[in-house]
Amino acid sequence: MGSLRPLLASLFDSLPPLPVAEADIKKHVENALEEAKKVKLPVEVKKSQWENLLRAEVFKLAKTEGQALKDEHTTYYDDLQTRLDVALEFTTLDACEQSFIFLLLQDLLDTQTIASCSHIFSWLELRAPRLTAGMVPQKGKALVLLRALNDLLRRLSKMGSNAMFCGRILTFLSGVFALGERSGVNLRGEYGPMWEGVQTAFRKAEKLPEEDKTKDAAQTKEEDENKMDVDEKPAAQEKPEDDFYNVFWSLQLPFSRPPLFANPGTFSSFQEAVNRVLPVIKEHTTKERIMMGSRTGPNSLKRKREQSEGEEPIAVGEYFFAKFLTSPDLLDLELKDTHFRRQFLLQLVILLNHLLTFTKAAKDAWQTPKNRSLSMEFTLEPAEAQWVQETISKAMDELKQTAPNGRVFADTVSVILEREKNWIKWKNDTCTPAFDKVPWSTEVDGKKMGMQEATKDLREQMREPLPPWKHAYGSENLTNVWEMGYRDLGDLESFSGPDDVKTYWKLIQRDNAMIEARKKQLTRAAEQRAKALADKVAKEKAAKALPEKPATEKEEADKDKDKPADQDVKMAPPDAKPDVAADAPPPPPLPVIPKVVFSADVQIQRGEESKQRFSWLALRAVRDQHLALFSKIGTGDVELLIKGIEAPQKESGSASPVVKMEGEVKEKEKEKVEEDTKMEV
Repeated sequence: MGSLRPLLASLFDSLPPLPVAEADIKKHVENALEEAKKVKLPVEVKKSQWENLLRAEVFKLAKTEGQALKDEHTTYYDDLQTRLDVALEFTTLDACEQSFIFLLLQDLLDTQTIASCSHIFSWLELRAPRLTAGMVPQKGKALVLLRALNDLLRRLSKMGSNAMFCGRILTFLSGVFALGERSGVNLRGEYGPMWEGVQTAFRKAEKLPEEDKTKDAAQTKEEDENKMDVDEKPAAQEKPEDDFYNVFWSLQLPFSRPPLFANPGTFSSFQEAVNRVLPVIKEHTTKERIMMGSRTGPNSLKRKREQSEGEEPIAVGEYFFAKFLTSPDLLDLELKDTHFRRQFLLQLVILLNHLLTFTKAAKDAWQTPKNRSLSMEFTLEPAEAQWVQETISKAMDELKQTAPNGRVFADTVSVILEREKNWIKWKNDTCTPAFDKVPWSTEVDGKKMGMQEATKDLREQMREPLPPWKHAYGSENLTNVWEMGYRDLGDLESFSGPDDVKTYWKLIQRDNAMIEARKKQLTRAAEQRAKALADKVAKEKAAKALPEKPATEKEEADKDKDKPADQDVKMAPPDAKPDVAADAPPPPPLPVIPKVVFSADVQIQRGEESKQRFSWLALRAVRDQHLALFSKIGTGDVELLIKGIEAPQKESGSASPVVKMEGEVKEKEKEKVEEDTKMEV
């Protein structure tokens, strides 16, 4: 062993100042191993010596923990981290056994305080990828790691400042081991420590003889000072009743040991105790709600206590509960505590849900010879199962009524219990179903592809720009409204009076726009139908024009045999050009747009009728004042009528309005005839 000790001492002396980088540690360890090759020792002996020397170096430093932590500028944790990195590097380079670093950590955690264990675990979290590389569950170093962390968890308190540390350890284990790993599963169904019970007598002083009650005044005063200060109460209500105290704390025994229900009479006594305790819990909850007031929202009229300067803010979102304090003087105060009542109700709900798995139908579903250790000789009768269901409902309602955030707390409990059923089913099935799902894959041309590769073409197609939308303004109806001339709310205003000819003209223009939009819609629909029909015909022709299956050599030989010998074979001249056009497929026919009969459309008919109605109303509105213009407006052109009304009666150097109107009427009639001729064509 002495032959390798100088090499390790030289390694630590040659390290650079703290903190040391991993690359530097690796370089110095490799140099030490190169020097160790000159020492003629078997490989196994060298491994053993390296392990003993590294262990001695680490624990030599660990002995100074108490003195080192008294110094504010101590480098104890940095030095310890460096030595652990060196041990890890030796393990990585196969100079030590693979489980050596975990055995070293296990022994080191047992010798350090909780604060130092937290720093060591931080190093473990940082080096997790290297430590867990190639680790196989339920074998080798995995078992050592699991055992070391479980031992550390037993040392930690589940409440107070260690709760965060416990959560870090459990999170680390859940990341290292698979979700379906059985190492952390209680396969045999073992329960925790049994409830030890409480004192059954309250007033021992009353049971003692009279001579024992006479004590020295100074001694009595000293004992009174050691007692916890509680609020003074009247003599009749100084302490809770002995019977209720015993009943309440007796429920902790079945909470901690459910197999006791297999004993005769246990369920009946449990049922009686629960029926007695729940009304008391409900009474305290009701009193608390009355004291808080029914209006607790932001508009509440209750004055809130202002936070004084220097006072720490109240953490509403945090939940902390210490261990049970079973002093008889504290029970009444504990029942007034919201968290104490929640803790009891949560225990009750968990146990009652557990009992529901022992009905006859439920036991037949999960009980097998393989999981016999999880069962107990107890069957929940139908009447008892009904009581359990009712009690669960009462307890959940009580959790919802408990402030603050009672409904959120109750919903969270329901979700957790529902998920717990899946874990219970998995455990009852001896952890056989695997939680890990095989990644999705498919075969393309005989090659197995994953999701990313198989959907590559589809994802590229989705990235292509979309074609322009057929409706310019989002939808067909909005496009029609815009094309009809509507621009603002003023276009939707009703006419001002029954004799307003301009209002009728606006209504006629609206109908004209609606008719034109409908004609365009019908035309587009006809074009689409014609195009679809042409594509269909082209596909059918292309399918018929497919080349025939080429004949085999045997078929060609048979044809040559059947062919007459003296048949002349016509040869093409040398300068003849191949008839390419004969073999080329004909071009697809252009779509023939069928003639659209607009007059047969119902919407257009309604528009024309509406135009005639508004034209007649416009003529009737001005028949008394402008009757002379009726003979100049053709078949009732309202636009010409409005121009004639607005035209000045006398215009110097210009033709009379009547002459102008006659010319406009003729032009409009000519345009209308030309338009009708085009539509017929």
